[in-house]
Amino acid sequence: MRIPFLQYLLLALLLCTTVFCREPQTETASAADTNTTAAPVTVYLVRHAEKDTSNPTEQDPELTAQGHARAEALKELLSGEQVGALYTTKYKRSQQTLKPLAEARNLQLQVYEANDFKSLKQRLLQQYQGQTVVIAGHSNTLLPLMEEFGARIKLSHIPETEYDYIFKLVMNPGQAATVEVNRYSSMPE
Repeated sequence: MRIPFLQYLLLALLLCTTVFCREPQTETASAADTNTTAAPVTVYLVRHAEKDTSNPTEQDPELTAQGHARAEALKELLSGEQVGALYTTKYKRSQQTLKPLAEARNLQLQVYEANDFKSLKQRLLQQYQGQTVVIAGHSNTLLPLMEEFGARIKLSHIPETEYDYIFKLVMNPGQAATVEVNRYSSMPE
């Protein structure tokens, strides 16, 4: 009589172990799962176009005629892209660089803090998955911005006299960003 009782006891313990020791099933995806399946964000980074340097004390100069021509060239260069947002610093030169693109696409310029790269990256990854964004920056902010976005390039600095770089970054959450470095002309081809 003791043997059947022990068998029942072992069977009950086995059932309890099976029920209580299995992993819980969840219906919501974890944050890590969400990040790995998120669509990439494509970001075009440009330095503002040529600025007026005739007054060295001017802290917020406007673009020169060549700068305005480069802004128009940027609009043409990106004419085949579906741009979802335009980000610029508070300075006239960066805003004027994206103005032709904003007018052509009927988009508002969104101002970002020139040194708050982490918040900008988070905003882009949260709000623009699967979209293309254009950012106008400065010679001393573009490379740190790309570094924060996870891109590694061999360029160590952008000279004050060079305005023709355009960087295309593709950011996938949780992965290093890819980057293409090109140049574009302000002269019609």
